[in-house]
Amino acid sequence: MGTSNWQNISYNVELVRKLNPGSILDVGVGFGRWGILFREFLEIWEHSRYDGNWERVIEGVEIFPGYIKDYHNHFYDKIYPESAISYLTNTQKHYDLINFGDVIEHMTKDEGEKAITLALERSEYVLINIPIGKHWKQEAAGDNPYEAHCSIWYNNDFTKYKHHKIKSFSDLTLRNFSVVLLSNHRIKYDNRFGKFFFIKNVLKHKLGLKKLIESFESKKK
Repeated sequence: MGTSNWQNISYNVELVRKLNPGSILDVGVGFGRWGILFREFLEIWEHSRYDGNWERVIEGVEIFPGYIKDYHNHFYDKIYPESAISYLTNTQKHYDLINFGDVIEHMTKDEGEKAITLALERSEYVLINIPIGKHWKQEAAGDNPYEAHCSIWYNNDFTKYKHHKIKSFSDLTLRNFSVVLLSNHRIKYDNRFGKFFFIKNVLKHKLGLKKLIESFESKKK
């Protein structure tokens, strides 16, 4: 299918902006949602870079070559046509963020845990979108055998990692899925987009509203 639920999109975008990564590996590229959104809100949103002269590195891994189309080449610097475990085992690259967008459940439990371990060795942060519980049975789709779900995951599968952040969502049929952020180190947000960014803008807008009201009242006089 190459795509997934949308209820968590704004949360993921905000989270990645707070992490502010300079390099990203998107595992399980599929349609390309996350690579496109990361480009948009890390580069185009800030700097209007529409010409493809990107400042950040966004690479991808996709085991099913049928998903990759010409448009992917504009948003991704490079896409590796192999399994996540194969790439993460053999690469010498280190990324600021590795993103698993509904990928881990397509592996066995042992393979999924191995992929997470490798990703934590190859990056500062690992971001995982994953179905939670036993109500997510899925078979292979069309000519893509990798679409089958091969393992069941729960939030407590991720609490064993010392530094973790978990937020749960529900899809249209009220099945649960989660966004999980993992790191070998304390999770730190860039001050430009973290809590100070939020507080600064709340104060700015409150001050602006106060000035607008004062200006309106003075005109009435």
